[in-house]
This record gives sequence, structure tokens and C-alpha cells, in this order.
Amino acid sequence: MRNGKRIYVSAFKAWLVEQALKPEVSVAGLALRHGVNANQLRSWMKLEHWQSSPHTLLPVTVVADARPAEVVATTNARQPTQPKGVMEIEVGGTVIRLRGPVDTEQLKAVLAVVRA
Repeated sequence: MRNGKRIYVSAFKAWLVEQALKPEVSVAGLALRHGVNANQLRSWMKLEHWQSSPHTLLPVTVVADARPAEVVATTNARQPTQPKGVMEIEVGGTVIRLRGPVDTEQLKAVLAVVRA
């Protein structure tokens, strides 16, 4: 224990995540049986999923231009029942303008590239 936080061995965390991903396993029950907070186990599961899934980068062209670039994102998402809106995000001088429904995963990937 360091700073009041428990330190778990990586092999134990990996094994616990593997067990939690099995069908019909109660994550809360598994965590309880092994003395781990269920929220902590879910966080390890998300981390495992994020690290094991392939990440697709979108092609980006950097242009030395004083005007903000307009990025139009298209998705295959279902149309929302509410009216379409416009979202504008500025990151480090780059403006990203999104119209209509936006796929969360695509937006995360675009923001990660812009921040890099």
C-alpha cells in the first residue's frame, strides 16, 4: 500500500480481467471475492479493451494557413430525434466544426490526433 492505495501485481490484474470477461460472470461478485473494488475492476477492463483494440488514425494534412480549417465529419449513426446542431471545438488554434450526429469514437480519434 502506498499513499493509502493498494498496488496490485500486473499478472493478478490481467487474470482478474480475463475472468471478468467470461460470459455469465458477475463483475461485482468477482471483485468482491478477490477484495477489489468493482469500479476498479471495470476500469482495468476498459483499459484492457482500449489497449487490445486496434486504433485507426485518420489521414491529416497540416497546412500553414492563418484561417481555421473546416472539418466535416460524416457518420453512419442513426439520425437523432432532436434537431441537428453544430458543434465547434478549438484545440491549439485548430477549429473543428461538426454538423449533425457525431460518432463518439471518431470524435475521440480526431481529437487525439489534433492534440498530438
